[in-house]
Amino acid sequence: MAYVTVSSWTYDTTLNEAALVASARDKLSQIKAMGAVGGHLVRISPTEGLIVVIYPDEGTWNRVRDTVLHIRKDTDPAEGGTLAQAVGGPATVSV
Repeated sequence: MAYVTVSSWTYDTTLNEAALVASARDKLSQIKAMGAVGGHLVRISPTEGLIVVIYPDEGTWNRVRDTVLHIRKDTDPAEGGTLAQAVGGPATVSV
């Protein structure tokens, strides 16, 4: 069963949008190379965004968790925002 993580991020109004997109693309590509099925940056407002990553199973998440936590911690607020919250869990329904 797929495992999904969602992290919410806040952005300063001076955030460089191009830097945000480049940073997200780079980090999501790294996570995908480690086994994720895919990842998405979802802008929900000018100062908020979500990073949604889908893993094939919880075992894959457990294997890459420490690296992902490190990536989140080391994200430069000027390029990627500030982590507000992160949650994850098994997908109950997938279509």
